[in-house]
Amino acid sequence: MRFSDYVLIALRNIWRAKLRSALTIFAVVIGAMSVTIMLALVTGAKSFFLSQVEANGTLQQVAISPQQDITNFNDAQHSGGGNCSANCVKLTDDIAGKIRAVPHVVGVTRVANQGMLAAIGYNGQLLTLNQTNAYDANGIIVNNVLAGRDLNASDATGVITMTSDYADKFGFKGNYQGIIGKTVKLQTQNFYRGVGATVQPPQQCDGPCNPNNHPDDQPTTLTAQVVGIIDTSNESKSIRVPLEWMRQMQENQMYQMTAADQAANEAEQTKCQRQPGPCNPTQHFSLIVTDMLAQNGYSSMIAKVDNSKNAASAATAIKKLGVGAADASASVKQQLTVFNIVGLVLGGIGGIALAVAAVGVVNTMVMAILERTREIGVMRAVGAKRSTVRSLFTIEASLLGFWGGVIGVLAGFGLTRIANILVNKQLASQSVKAHNIIGLPLWLILAVIGIATLIGMLAGLYPAARAAKLDPVEALRYE
Repeated sequence: MRFSDYVLIALRNIWRAKLRSALTIFAVVIGAMSVTIMLALVTGAKSFFLSQVEANGTLQQVAISPQQDITNFNDAQHSGGGNCSANCVKLTDDIAGKIRAVPHVVGVTRVANQGMLAAIGYNGQLLTLNQTNAYDANGIIVNNVLAGRDLNASDATGVITMTSDYADKFGFKGNYQGIIGKTVKLQTQNFYRGVGATVQPPQQCDGPCNPNNHPDDQPTTLTAQVVGIIDTSNESKSIRVPLEWMRQMQENQMYQMTAADQAANEAEQTKCQRQPGPCNPTQHFSLIVTDMLAQNGYSSMIAKVDNSKNAASAATAIKKLGVGAADASASVKQQLTVFNIVGLVLGGIGGIALAVAAVGVVNTMVMAILERTREIGVMRAVGAKRSTVRSLFTIEASLLGFWGGVIGVLAGFGLTRIANILVNKQLASQSVKAHNIIGLPLWLILAVIGIATLIGMLAGLYPAARAAKLDPVEALRYE
């Protein structure tokens, strides 16, 4: 018999027991639909993650850290800011120049995040500030801008971008463009002595004293214009400021006694000693401004390479400069591993439903053998081989699995379309441009249908073998 003949006979037999076959196929549909939806969610999230990584150029980046033993890209990005261990080096402009000279490196961004800001305020509302980031706005660090613009190289002071959660709190949820151009207030920590701070003159002391000891030193309020709203996917409750402004914020303005002040004070003291009667010599101090960013170094740096394939070799070369470096490939692989594990778990849950459906296929085929015992006997009596009977029942079981897989995939496709509508609305409310992130790739469609068909075939092996072993004489006498 030709294969097409087997298929036609199997379809005819399935149609003869419509209700039982429909119920069996329905069980397979449930399993196939579950696997389809669960794996579609995982593959969609995985594809969305990869698209975001590719869009912001992370695969072409190498994160440079003060910690020499750093190995993780994300850790390298956030290793500065006072969290450095003993084996740290200072990230300076000189090191940035050496990194630019590394083969395949096309640019470097210096990053600072040890901000002195404590809160951000607008329209009378004051919110705690979680993080203040600053970096060279040279296009290496790419943010997902929801409204307005990102920082650019021409920005110096008085402008910020903020994450969307702050815009939501300030009453601009769903209308991020409305806060663009607005002026916000930035409140510093106590005893702030950077740009904009009013450093009080030193106290006049009769004896030794600290000229900078002012217990009533209050926070300073800076003003800034909002130029952009950034998505919170990478970091929440944070603002970004130009690197030059951050440098000025970290300046330490203090009155100190220089050599010239010491000489002037001694001259005043000598003058007082020569004068009869009470004399209060004036103490001289100079306001000294220390560039703390230059003194402590940058929090981290990001190097961009010409091709993602060269990121690992560039990271190795940068490590030879005595700093920590890590490319994003390891972090991306780690994230993808998590997606794969979740996919296996969810696929296993759907597989349980398919396993239950396989039991239903076995039951259906065993019942079919009992109902068609005489028919099998006639087939064997007229010359049908055992292999012919076995193939017929195996193909019939496979078709049950096949149709269950096809209908299950179609049902899963419809549900993913509905899910995409809901997800798209949520993404749009967050001003995320991506849409239809839940998809069914061709390999998934073919895999689900193939697995369902295979399960049906395997489930039919036992009933098929049982049917093939029937004795023709006994089968003809069966009532």
